[in-house]
Amino acid sequence: MPLENLEKELQEIAEAIMSVTGLDVTILDSSLKRIAGTGKYREKIGKYAAKNSVFEKCIKTGKQYVITEPRTCDECINCSGKENCREEAEVCYPIESDEGIAGVIGMIAFSPEQKEAFIKNQLSYMNFVSRMSKLIASSIKEKALQQELKYKSIELRTIIDSVDDGIIAIDDKRKILCINNWACDMLGLKAEEVVGKDIDEILPGNGVTKILNTNNEIKNQEEIININGKNQRFLLSAKPIIFNHKAAGVVAGLKDFNNLRRSIFKISESPESFTFGKILGSSPAFTLVKEQARQIASQDVTVLLLGESGTGKELFARAIHHESSRRNEIFLPINCGAIPDSLIESELFGYEKGTFTGANPKGKVGKFESANGGTVFLDEIGDLPLHMQVKILRVLQEKEIYRVGGITPIKVDVRIIAATNKDLQAMVQRGEFREDLFYRLNVVPIKIPPLRDRPEDILELAEVFFQRYSKIYHKNLKGISKEAKKVLVSYSYPGNVRELENLIEYGVIFEKSDFLQGETLLKKISIENGTYTAETGGLKEMVARYERQIIQDLMHRYGESTEAKQKIAEKLNISTATLYRKLKELDLTN
Repeated sequence: MPLENLEKELQEIAEAIMSVTGLDVTILDSSLKRIAGTGKYREKIGKYAAKNSVFEKCIKTGKQYVITEPRTCDECINCSGKENCREEAEVCYPIESDEGIAGVIGMIAFSPEQKEAFIKNQLSYMNFVSRMSKLIASSIKEKALQQELKYKSIELRTIIDSVDDGIIAIDDKRKILCINNWACDMLGLKAEEVVGKDIDEILPGNGVTKILNTNNEIKNQEEIININGKNQRFLLSAKPIIFNHKAAGVVAGLKDFNNLRRSIFKISESPESFTFGKILGSSPAFTLVKEQARQIASQDVTVLLLGESGTGKELFARAIHHESSRRNEIFLPINCGAIPDSLIESELFGYEKGTFTGANPKGKVGKFESANGGTVFLDEIGDLPLHMQVKILRVLQEKEIYRVGGITPIKVDVRIIAATNKDLQAMVQRGEFREDLFYRLNVVPIKIPPLRDRPEDILELAEVFFQRYSKIYHKNLKGISKEAKKVLVSYSYPGNVRELENLIEYGVIFEKSDFLQGETLLKKISIENGTYTAETGGLKEMVARYERQIIQDLMHRYGESTEAKQKIAEKLNISTATLYRKLKELDLTN
């Protein structure tokens, strides 16, 4: 701590010493710069003392010096200011700090009378200046501590304001001690208006003050705070400040619940961006459909994607989302046919606490709330139960939902993209699909043509899949033979692009020559058409191959999620446990 930071205090000490001793006083720092002074030395404040002076020796050695014969004594012999010195006697006393010698106090007699008095009272003067030196050392320490505390305070404030979570600290009287910028922004508060106020007045019904009574820590508890008449959900974590075995206050952290869920969904999404440029296929019919989809991507309207299974409806939905104004928010795909009827409402819209026995006691946020601000892709919309269709209609018309067991509407801002491989108009005529919902969904219908109607795309897609799976399975195949290309183009692909990909993967795995042969592909096609019989292997191997192919086809159709596997087990009329055992036996776990 430099002495010049104590200039005012040192000047007061110098004047106090002078008033007691009658001697002039000068105080220098470790660089010999005069920081304070009285009498003749007052006008020299800010200037430097002479080199090789007793002051310099005192700073270097840390010893005190009493000079009664200036200019002629050994201590003064090399002083650069000796010729101009008019001193009769002097005392140099070091100022010691934790970091070493910080400076020196000098008391000087300029007249024989002052010298006589100095010699007579030397012991008492030395004791006095010693106490003054200790006082200055204490001031240095105190000032350094104040500076450190000030820095730590600024550092701590900077840290808590840089956190993307809310931080609120209260004392044992429930008074707000500190609130960071994030919390102020999210809660619509101003720090200068709430610090010192009772937190229960600022945030009624909060869960923070309860800790003062219980001393129990809270971790990630859902907290609902009313902000400007609107309920907003947070995750609350809070910890008591324990002092003398009792809670002296609480530090609480708030996380935006919806943002946290959105972040989790975005992290779990594939890092690859799905754009129209990455949707393979350049035939005129397919190019036209891509242009139509691209044209309406930026328009925040409902889209209905029509097409057979395997034509790439979800890819189109992701591309539309990516090129919309919602691209930085969640894209949430929901397979309407994969969720049991008894669970679908609570999955889509959530439920309030206490609604179900055995359910989450804090309630649950539904998928529509989680996707607020983003895009919801309702795949297989034709499988949606009638009682749920009216609720989806309300989302489209009113932009709001009700949680199961709830009575308060919750506003949601989502764009809906629906898809189906069914004839919804025919379903409307049969009473299987609501007419009003059909017309709300059918604002912008886009029909994706099946692969058999765009044969120009078959070889383009086949080549991409061939290169992909040759790399995955480390096969050094040189290409696709002419015969294999003829087989590929002539096949009808009831499973569309998904089936073509599956066919190429099979061919790459089992091909033994340098080129992918038509014969290899025909074996796979025969299996799918139920006409393939193995020339080698017993019944067990034939059954295993058949089981493997059926399960693979269903996984390509429904996906590999837990919900999809439950759906596959239902289709096969087996338990989920049996399906998982089959997956392991048939090496399909990856």
